[in-house]
Amino acid sequence: MRCRFGRALWFLLVVIVIAGGFFPLQAQIYFGITPIRFELKVAPGGQRTEVIYVRNNSPRPVRLKVYTENWTLGEDGSRHFLGNQPTGFSCRDWLRVNPFDFRLQPGEMKTVRFTVSVPAETEAGGYHAGISFEQVPEAPPGGRLGQVAFTGKIVAAVYVLVGKVQVEGSLEDLVFEGAGGAQSLKLKLNNPGRTHFRLKGEVRLTTAEGKKVQSLDIPDEPVLPQSERWVAIPLKEKLTPGSYKAEVRLDIGRDELLALEKEIIVK
Repeated sequence: MRCRFGRALWFLLVVIVIAGGFFPLQAQIYFGITPIRFELKVAPGGQRTEVIYVRNNSPRPVRLKVYTENWTLGEDGSRHFLGNQPTGFSCRDWLRVNPFDFRLQPGEMKTVRFTVSVPAETEAGGYHAGISFEQVPEAPPGGRLGQVAFTGKIVAAVYVLVGKVQVEGSLEDLVFEGAGGAQSLKLKLNNPGRTHFRLKGEVRLTTAEGKKVQSLDIPDEPVLPQSERWVAIPLKEKLTPGSYKAEVRLDIGRDELLALEKEIIVK
C-alpha cells in the first residue's frame, strides 16, 4: 500500500555546495519528484515495481543522476544519508532503478521506475532505503564549469514490509523545553521491534485545576526498528509560569493506544 505523499511535486530540498564560496540565488535550479515516500508490502521472493515522476521546474535544462542509498535517523530525528554504508534493516540491495542518468528540458516531466526484489530467505520485518535524485552540474554550451558548483538532491524514502510482523513500541518520557524563549514538548519513543512505525495522536495540556490550555497534534514521524528517538512538538502559545498536566494519546499502529501523563513545571 502506498502511503500519503502530498498533493504536489516536491521542490528542491537540499542545496549542496560542491566547491566553496557562497550560494547566489540566481544560480538555483529547481526540480521536483512525487511521491516522496513509498510503503510497500512484498512477500519473500516477490517483486514489485513502482513509478516516480520527476519534473524540471527551472527555465534551463538539468541533468540528474539517480541512485540508491542507505539512510538512518539520529535520536533527534536528523536524517543521515550514508551511500552504500551498511545499516540495519536496509533494503538498498533489493532496489533497481531505470533510468539512472538523464536530462530534462525546462518544464519536462519524466518517469523513473524502480523494482523491489525481496530475497526468498528474508526474515519478516520492515526494511528501508532511499532513492536519491541529484543534479549533475554541467557547463553551459561553449563555456566551462566555474570554480563554484551547486547541486540539488531529493531522496524518496522506500519502506518495504516483508511478511507479518507485529509493531512494537513504547512511549518512554515527555519533557518540557523553554530555552531561548521558544517552548516545546519532546516525546521519547522506543522501538524494540523489527519494523518501523509512524506517529499519530495528540498532547492535551491542562492547568493543575483541569482547565484546557491547548491541544497539540503529534507530528507524523517515523521511528525506525530497534532504535530510540525524540520528537519535538512546538507549543502553539507560550505557557506562563505555573504547573500544568500533559496527557499524551498516541497511535503507532497497534490495537491499543499508548498513553502518558506527566506534570510540567514552567518557571
